[in-house]
Amino acid sequence: MESMESKTIVFLKQLASMGSFPACISKIRDTRTGEVLFEQSVEKRPMDTRDHMILKDVPSYLEIEWEETKIKIKTQSLATQKTYVVDLDHYRNSDAYLQKHFGPKSRSALRRYKKRLEQCFRVEYWVHYGAMDKIGYNALFEQVRDLMERRFEQKKERNYELQHLEEIKNDVYPRLLEKQASIFVITANGRPISIRINLMRGTLAYYILSAYDPDYDIFRLGKLDMWQNIHWFLENGYKKYDLLKGYAYIKEQWADSIYDNNLILVNRDASLKGRMGLLLCYRRKKALLVLVRAAKSLGLDRSIRKMKRQSAPKWEMDPPEIRPISCTNQQADLFDALPDWHSQEKKLNRPLFTLAYKHSFPVKKIKVSIKKDDPRQFLIEIGDACYLFIFGKDKSIP
Repeated sequence: MESMESKTIVFLKQLASMGSFPACISKIRDTRTGEVLFEQSVEKRPMDTRDHMILKDVPSYLEIEWEETKIKIKTQSLATQKTYVVDLDHYRNSDAYLQKHFGPKSRSALRRYKKRLEQCFRVEYWVHYGAMDKIGYNALFEQVRDLMERRFEQKKERNYELQHLEEIKNDVYPRLLEKQASIFVITANGRPISIRINLMRGTLAYYILSAYDPDYDIFRLGKLDMWQNIHWFLENGYKKYDLLKGYAYIKEQWADSIYDNNLILVNRDASLKGRMGLLLCYRRKKALLVLVRAAKSLGLDRSIRKMKRQSAPKWEMDPPEIRPISCTNQQADLFDALPDWHSQEKKLNRPLFTLAYKHSFPVKKIKVSIKKDDPRQFLIEIGDACYLFIFGKDKSIP
């Protein structure tokens, strides 16, 4: 099975985006609900002539029924990473879900973040599900790209999804038209600040990717996005929401069930060479998994990520010094109004959004002025309160 790696099928991508599998797979059933997610058509695809293949990331809650042939299909399975699932069918609504997963303080905090966001901005929640103009769709994916780049620059991590974004865009659009995909968007003052993409098959939904604007961190957009997205799935009759692998420390809080993802090696070659190839490939994959798990148990993966973050270039300037000051006409005379600060001075976004959150004040009503003789200083008027922002402060500024 020397060339097995070149015949790898990413299981859920194939299920959702292609909706077809090699002829050796006759049926796929969700063991939790009994729902048949895939059944082989009479027509066989050209790729079915292969003797060997690898199915990657097959959730253990799915059962594969193999085609009956004269040559018995041999398989070997390896449990890899965990997949995290929200059991939507256990809850009557999103309030019941929150009651189960979060304590009173956490529930109160979530609702406060949502309320503050809606106090500070004109907020809209959009779900694209079905017909969508292709031009608008392409533009939305460009916004996804921008948000992903900015978010992962902030985290100083490599974004593995970004390199596949064009492929994901091409896969999702036809599924969206068939209502087998959804794009959940939160906008603030008309601008998308959080986007989440899901694919569906039957009553099973699963997460593909999400991104949000890091300038809005104070509003905990990641949590709001997840909460509202789960609410939509509950309202629309979905039974399971698979959050997939990775970021366990985040997903464990939201998930009800945890399953193995399996790597399944498939062989239809009954010759000695075919059987030996399957065994060698299995041992090679197993040895690699053992090494990876050993590295994680020693914390080597965390050390590597930490070194990468430390060596990464700093992507943003230091936050400003913020001084509360009195709102006097004499003070204002030293500054020029900056009505279009949001586009002219993007470095102001994060500290201003934090102040807006603190004061529960609409961002559009914040007045910003720049000092006439020093472009590093800004006067901020937020209702009856005033602040001085000083960027790149040096010793000469009192």
